[in-house]
Amino acid sequence: MPSLANVATALPESRFSSDVHYFSTVSSTNHVARDLGRLGEPDGTVVVAEEQTEGRGRRHRRWVSPAGAGLYVSLLLRPEFPAAETGSAVQLVAGIATAETLNEFLPNKTVLRWPNDCFVLDRKVAGVLVEAETTGRGFDFLVCGIGVNVNHEAANFPAALRERATSVKLQLGHPVSRLDVLATLLDTFDSWEGAWREYGMDPIRERWLELSPESVAGSVSVQTETGLVEGVANGLTDAGHLIVGTDDGTHEISVGEVIRLKSL
Repeated sequence: MPSLANVATALPESRFSSDVHYFSTVSSTNHVARDLGRLGEPDGTVVVAEEQTEGRGRRHRRWVSPAGAGLYVSLLLRPEFPAAETGSAVQLVAGIATAETLNEFLPNKTVLRWPNDCFVLDRKVAGVLVEAETTGRGFDFLVCGIGVNVNHEAANFPAALRERATSVKLQLGHPVSRLDVLATLLDTFDSWEGAWREYGMDPIRERWLELSPESVAGSVSVQTETGLVEGVANGLTDAGHLIVGTDDGTHEISVGEVIRLKSL
């Protein structure tokens, strides 16, 4: 498949098309976007790369980023809201945008798993990593990194992940244009972030839960910083935290990772 080298000129005109930085290889697009943010680059700056040598997921896990196979993109965002509120909203918006984008290309429905992993037929196909930058004056900007397994072959994944990961190509049986995926993703992200700015969290939370039916009345195990929480998922709080009912009461989990989730 062709490279993304012409991405700056090929994207439809939008908020995310005026300041696009393309790289053949980077350590991670989030690293580059953070550096650009510190240099004063504006809201809506996009960093996209053919390959990441140190691609990261949550909990410092490696994100497999072979050259020319996936979509590795980070967005620099400077919303005028408190950091905690902004980070939660952007997490949900990015998950929605990624899932809806994948649904434009895949025959099987994409399911969101809290906080923002995308699964198809119970195999991970995309993920989101949002990081905040603060200064001595407080919140400065956010970097929203999105990785999508677009044209990965099974051999691109480490042996330990081949039964748990997939790609758009593996699902369809043929490659797709990464530029088409990127254009759809940016347009969808812009639309949902605009909805959040105008209407607040209610429509965001509602749509996220539609894309994650298992997060309502689903049996769940969540690895948190203080241990494993097991119970029944019961949706999201206004802040985007996962609500889990357990034998000892209700927990609102702000930081963690779902390691098992299924409908009851």
